[in-house]
Amino acid sequence: MKYDLPNLKLVTPQDWPRQRIEWLALASDLMYGHAPDDKTVRGETLSVESIWDGQGIRESVRIYYGTKLDKSFDATLHRPINALRHPVITWNQFKPTDPCPIIQEIVTKCGYTIAAFDRTQLTHDETPGRLDAREAYPDHDWGAIRIWAWGHQKLADYLVTRDDVDVEKLAVTGHSRGGKAALAAAIFDERFAVCCPINAGAAGTGCFRYLGDKNGLNQDFHIVESMGRISAAFPHWWGPRFKEFQGIERPDAMGMESEMPFDLHTLKALIAPRALMTCEGMEDSWSNPFGTWVTWLAAQSAFDMLGGRNDVFYRSGGHEFGLADWRAVVDFCDEVFFGKNTGSLWNNPPFTVGE
Repeated sequence: MKYDLPNLKLVTPQDWPRQRIEWLALASDLMYGHAPDDKTVRGETLSVESIWDGQGIRESVRIYYGTKLDKSFDATLHRPINALRHPVITWNQFKPTDPCPIIQEIVTKCGYTIAAFDRTQLTHDETPGRLDAREAYPDHDWGAIRIWAWGHQKLADYLVTRDDVDVEKLAVTGHSRGGKAALAAAIFDERFAVCCPINAGAAGTGCFRYLGDKNGLNQDFHIVESMGRISAAFPHWWGPRFKEFQGIERPDAMGMESEMPFDLHTLKALIAPRALMTCEGMEDSWSNPFGTWVTWLAAQSAFDMLGGRNDVFYRSGGHEFGLADWRAVVDFCDEVFFGKNTGSLWNNPPFTVGE
């Protein structure tokens, strides 16, 4: 079966910067909304403590932003004790208590800093709460996904000022809606050399036009989240024009996808020539593991032309950011940043090309 997705309009590597700007503009206009171009930032260290019997350091930092530097969010850095420049994995969390099951290993044995923040400090999620970023820039129409992605960018603005950060080795990750934000951060900010969204699903790393679970294509919006559903259920995540694709009679039903001039392979292609690795749980039907496969294949032409890596990792299990995902993230970063052969099994979907 041939999967009919919008043409990436690839011409030459020399022409790609212009095409990339056009696709970014469409993604902003029709889905994400528009973010401010403001790199004003100030970091304040709140606390520093020794952890893991002196093997690592936990540092709490407040990141100030806004035209008057009057808004802020907190980040927690778990970092190695030596004074070298380290690669950094930035991570937007559902909540500050979210666990990374191998954080000590990542920091002390692998030599990474993990810089985590609670994205809802920038803007709330499903319930009323903080609206700091919207208040700081009231003239912008950005949705929460773009704001959370921008939180990664502000964190990067701060990290690149530190002497213990390798600015050429920044990675971005997040899970579910946080995976959508991680993808958007890398799309709009080329300082992120590696992007690792986890179970990002609809409007993330899945597919608008083709829905399916571990058994293959089904086009069943009752089982797999559709574009209309995610637009109608979470309007605060998106810019104002995304609601145009909800449909009329039943927002979650399929039908408006053909009106969207791009699909999620387009967003993936915008990472090239850097590195993208998507983690998918085969039991996570709502996140469209089959659609992820479709757009993974469709994005490859951009990586073939421009370079970089376009990888996908399928595991057993459901909607989680667990041990297998964290190991995949670190292994992928090790391969990209240091050329290590980690032995991890990439590009392992249980689907057949041309199926």
